[in-house]
Amino acid sequence: MVFTQITVTAFVLLALGQSAQALSDVPLPSKFVRRSVAKAAVLGNYVYVDGGEISQFGDDGKIGPRTSNQVNSTLSIDISQSWKTDSVTIRTIPKAPLPPKQNVHLWTDTVEGALYSWGGKFFLGQNMTKTELYKFTADGKGGGSWAVQSPGNPSLFNGLIPGEFSAVTTVNDTGYLIGGIASGWTQLSRARNQVLPGMLAYNMKTHIWQNGTVGFSPFNTLIGAEASYLPTFGPNGLVLVLGGYSPRVDGEPNINASPSQDFRNLTFFNPLTKTTYWQTTTGEAPPSPRGRFCITGFRNTAGGYELFLFGGVNLRDKFTYHDAYILSLPGFVWTKLSEPPAGPRAEQTCVAVGKRQVLSIGGTNPYLAQWTDPDPAPNGLLVFDMTAMAWRDSYDANAAAYEAPDAVQSWYSKGSLDSVEWSSEDVKRLFAVVNEPGDFDPAPNQPSAGEKEGASTPVGAIAGGVVGGVAALVIVLAIVWYVRRRNNKKQQPEHGIPPPELPNTQPSTELKYAYGGPPTGEAGIPDHHELAGGAAVDSKAASYTASNQHELETSHARQELPGWNSGAAPVELYGGEVPRR
Repeated sequence: MVFTQITVTAFVLLALGQSAQALSDVPLPSKFVRRSVAKAAVLGNYVYVDGGEISQFGDDGKIGPRTSNQVNSTLSIDISQSWKTDSVTIRTIPKAPLPPKQNVHLWTDTVEGALYSWGGKFFLGQNMTKTELYKFTADGKGGGSWAVQSPGNPSLFNGLIPGEFSAVTTVNDTGYLIGGIASGWTQLSRARNQVLPGMLAYNMKTHIWQNGTVGFSPFNTLIGAEASYLPTFGPNGLVLVLGGYSPRVDGEPNINASPSQDFRNLTFFNPLTKTTYWQTTTGEAPPSPRGRFCITGFRNTAGGYELFLFGGVNLRDKFTYHDAYILSLPGFVWTKLSEPPAGPRAEQTCVAVGKRQVLSIGGTNPYLAQWTDPDPAPNGLLVFDMTAMAWRDSYDANAAAYEAPDAVQSWYSKGSLDSVEWSSEDVKRLFAVVNEPGDFDPAPNQPSAGEKEGASTPVGAIAGGVVGGVAALVIVLAIVWYVRRRNNKKQQPEHGIPPPELPNTQPSTELKYAYGGPPTGEAGIPDHHELAGGAAVDSKAASYTASNQHELETSHARQELPGWNSGAAPVELYGGEVPRR
């Protein structure tokens, strides 16, 4: 079967005027043009790059007959050794017989040394297969193998809808996926485009999926955003969500006219309790709307955390960003970086490599000869040194440990942290105590040690205490907890509701819906949720298992993502008039 598939592919390419041997997932730097819509992750001493498209010059010096082609391999780059971007060795790892995709979502299991790939789109909507979760097991030497990973709860899994442009992050052994959008190129036999509300979670130890109700996600819809896990703050760490668009869930998506998330007002949530918070920022924040950018983060030696943000596209005003920023926490202060080399760029992927460097892989300018404009960055690679705040053309495997750059340290040394206007006392407390590495490592859906009653007190002290005193303390704490909870229910909650006076931010009445849906049933949860197969689920008994990414009406004609084909031009799903070929 594999031989037949390769033979057919070669025949098609020959018929188009270009031999299969002339195409490479890693062409020579002299033939490389562009790489994009891939995703990357770090396992041990290697960066693994999966999926995407690539354009390259043929032996005749021309790009064609197509401007881009799918990448059929997983790539790996050794980060235990130093290298230059124009001469780095990039290894290819065969992926067949599993299908190649673009815009996949990756979760990382650093304990087992594995990656999980979910969703994404099939190249041109061709050779599509049924929905599966794929697992890559690394061999520790820059290689590895792919296989299908069976779900622990197949009945729920079979009702899930795979998509793309979701916000994705990994919290210990659980992967989270927020929002996204499905099309005829992301799911076999899908008849229409559909915005995917809510949030998915996948536990990599138990292989159990959770498809959340409105109480399981801080957003109703979100497309083109990025998420990052911050292990440094809060009892369970926090998941910070940046950028993106929030289109209506009903009807055909119109993303470029949808409300966007402002970088001056950030949303984050506790991955265990799902409690959502917000906080305003200072400094020179990235302009919005913005999607298709990349982020990665570093813990500094002082206990804080810095996030790197690079590029992206503005769908409303139709241009690609040519900028990069650092967000420093706990100060919530933005710093604009020097202009990135190699021009405006979107749909690149970024990872933290070594101790203090960012590796950006691929990217294009969708508004300027997306696939035919040669990338000034060799092999599509850019390196940024976080401490020096400088762009490099090489990676230094021996670079010193990361320390916050001078510009960031100066802000804190002036006592500026004391001037932060916290959105609530709860948020202030979250960022007042910094977690040491390893402080939090519970299963994300199990109570952590810090949340168990009396867990902060040594066991011996409890055993030697007076039983009556302990009981009295428990009663007092229970009464205080009950009173505070009752008072909170009477008040409008602050979590996830940005101040209405900020520009480009929806009024708070609308945000109540955007961050969880209108209260239509008990505890604000609709009485029933429709699964993809049409079965009703009692929300009171299944707050984590009821489907919120359900099937909408499919009577509309099939519409697909843009791309080259021999028939009529398909409808652009994400970006309206963004040229793709």
